[in-house]
Amino acid sequence: MSRIFKAFFMGLGMFTALPCPYRPWDEDARELMLVCLPIVGAVVGLLWALLGALGLRLLPGISPALLAALPWLLTGFIHLDGFMDTCDALLSWRPLEQRLRILKDSRTGAFAVVGLGLLMLFSYDAASHIDFTVIDRLRALAFIPIVSRCGSAFCVLTLQPIGHSEYAQLEGKSAQRLAVAAMWLIVLVICAIWFRGILAVLLVETLAYAAAMTWACGTLKGVSGDLAGFALTIAECAALVTLANR
Repeated sequence: MSRIFKAFFMGLGMFTALPCPYRPWDEDARELMLVCLPIVGAVVGLLWALLGALGLRLLPGISPALLAALPWLLTGFIHLDGFMDTCDALLSWRPLEQRLRILKDSRTGAFAVVGLGLLMLFSYDAASHIDFTVIDRLRALAFIPIVSRCGSAFCVLTLQPIGHSEYAQLEGKSAQRLAVAAMWLIVLVICAIWFRGILAVLLVETLAYAAAMTWACGTLKGVSGDLAGFALTIAECAALVTLANR
């Protein structure tokens, strides 16, 4: 249990911008960090729902922008960074070797800027059309980050890593994959039984994640943290768009 406890706080420190006085680092717990990623998503989702509800009351004029930006703010833009890097690599239409060099390049290219602009437009437009006075809409925000992080954890543990990926040594961890898949299934079952209005949103999010990861992983011949951030960001935007059309 102490390894899981450490892994959770390691993940919270690495994948969010939340203030956390307890920031352990234990190499023995590192392999469990991805298993704890959906739990980190639960923290992000809960804060997204609570701060979103507070923003609707205190700042109604900018609440759509706040609701769209909160998941990026809470995570310190780490997944957005992966989204932009992957956009530059995928949309360059260069040979694989050049695409992989672009993926590792810290400089921001035109495709990253265009991708970010489109993402912001879709996210803001969706948030501005969601009636958050309906409790199910706010409740959905608590579940969306869990599902997207289940996808990232599962794919990083399952798919072949890109050579430079920091997660290369984690491939093939069957016990961890099973734990993440179980969490994913539990969330969907809970929503199917108690929160039926949310289930369709999470299923669309899952399909969007799978489509984005299939494109990115198939093109770049492997998975990395950047690709996981790319698919996660697209999936959460797709979930917001679905929520806006319910």
